[in-house]
Amino acid sequence: MDLIREFIQNQLSNNPFFTGGSVLMLTGAVLAFCREVPGCVLAWLKQRCFVVIDIPDREPAFEWIDQWLAHHPYSRNRARSLTVKTVSVDYRERQNDPTLDTRPRILLSPAPGEHVFLYRGRLVFLSRERPKPTDLKDKSVSIRETFTISILGRDRGSVMQLLLDARDAAVPPDGHRINIHRVEYSSWTLLASRTPRGPESVFLREGLMESLIGDVRQFLDRKAWYAERGIPYRRGYLLYGPPGTGKSSTVMAVASTLKMEIAVLSLASSSLSDEELSELLSEFPVNSIVLIEDIDCVFVQRQGTEDKTNRLTFSGLLNALDGICAGEGRILFATTNHLERLDPALIRPGRIDRRVHIGPASRDQLSRIYRNFYPQTDPLMAVNFAENLPEYQIPLSAVQTYLLARCDSPDDAINDLEELTRSNSTTASGAIRSELDVGHPLSFSI
Repeated sequence: MDLIREFIQNQLSNNPFFTGGSVLMLTGAVLAFCREVPGCVLAWLKQRCFVVIDIPDREPAFEWIDQWLAHHPYSRNRARSLTVKTVSVDYRERQNDPTLDTRPRILLSPAPGEHVFLYRGRLVFLSRERPKPTDLKDKSVSIRETFTISILGRDRGSVMQLLLDARDAAVPPDGHRINIHRVEYSSWTLLASRTPRGPESVFLREGLMESLIGDVRQFLDRKAWYAERGIPYRRGYLLYGPPGTGKSSTVMAVASTLKMEIAVLSLASSSLSDEELSELLSEFPVNSIVLIEDIDCVFVQRQGTEDKTNRLTFSGLLNALDGICAGEGRILFATTNHLERLDPALIRPGRIDRRVHIGPASRDQLSRIYRNFYPQTDPLMAVNFAENLPEYQIPLSAVQTYLLARCDSPDDAINDLEELTRSNSTTASGAIRSELDVGHPLSFSI
C-alpha cells in the first residue's frame, strides 16, 4: 500500500498528463453523478408522492378514459396536441330533435405525448404512448396504445374515482348492455356493446330456452361442487341445425338473461395457431360465454377445408377445448349448420356436454311469433297463421323477415302466406326428429 501511495504521489507531482487525466476522470464522474441525482430524486418523489396506473388499449377502461378525456376541459380548451375521433349521431337523437346536425360529431382527446391537468383539485400527469409504425414492423403486437396516469397524492381512492367517472361517462349506469369481444392482435378486444335480447324474443320449441338458461345457471352455481369432485370446471354446448333457425340469437338471449358477455372466436382467422387458440381459451374475458360460430368451417372429419389459411391443427383444437392447459370456468357455445361434418372426437362429452338441435319452425313456434308481432289480435288468427304453413320447413328468420314487412297489417300477414311458402319452404331431411336434444342438462346425483 505504501508503494502504491508513493507511486500516485510521484505521478501527481511530476507527470502532468497523469494529473490532467485524473482531474478529467474525477470531473466526469462528478458530472455523471450529478446527472443521475435529479432522475433518482424524481423517481423517488414519484414513487412516494404519486399513484400511477397503466391502461392498455385492449382493456375496456381505455375506451372509457378516451371518451372521458374528450369531454374534459383540458381537451376542450387548453390542449394543443390532440387526436381526432368521430362519433355518429344516434337515431333517437335525430328523431327527438329534427333540427339536429346529423353529421358525425368530432371529438378531440389528448394525442400521444405528455399532458398535465387538474382532476378534482389534484394534479394529474397523463402519458399516452403509441408505437411508431417502424416499431411494429415484423412484430406481433397485442397492445397498440397505452395510457399512463399519475395522480399527485398517496390516496388510491382518487384513481378509482377517476376510473368510475370515466366508466359512468362512457357506460350510463341505467343502461345494461351486452359487451361483445373478438380477437385482435392475438388478444381479446372489446368490439361493441349491444342491447340485451330477452329470451321471449327467440322462439325456440317450448321449454328449450328455459332449459338452456337453467343449465348454464346451475353450472355457474356449482364451482365448488366441481372442485370437490375433481371434475374440470368447464361446460360445452353445440347448437346445430339449418341456417336462420336462431342459433346465434339463442346464445345472445342466454347471455342477456344471465347478464354475461360474449367472446366471439373465429377458427378461420388467418393468424390463428395451436398456441394462440390455447391461450385465448384459457384467458377469455371474465363473465363471458365463448362463442365459436360455424365450428365446422376449417375442419371436416379432421381434414382442413379449402378455406383454412392458418396454422391451427385438429389436435390443437381438441387440446385447447379440454387439454391439460384448457381454461377453467369456461362456458362454450359452438354452432354448426352441418352436424355430419364434425368428427365424433370434437363433440364427445367433456368437449361438448350437450347437443341441441334447432330446426325450422314448428306450428307452435309459428303461432308464438305471430302473437309477438300482433299482441292485440284475436288468438285464433295466430292459430290460422300457423296451420296454413308447412311445419318444420321454414326457418324462423324467414318468418320474421316476412312479418316485419307487414308489421302494421296482421291481415296481410295471413293473406300473403303463399309468398312466404313459395320463397322459403324447403324440405329439410332430418329436420323432424324424435330426439332433438342430445346429451342432458346438468345432473348432480353422482
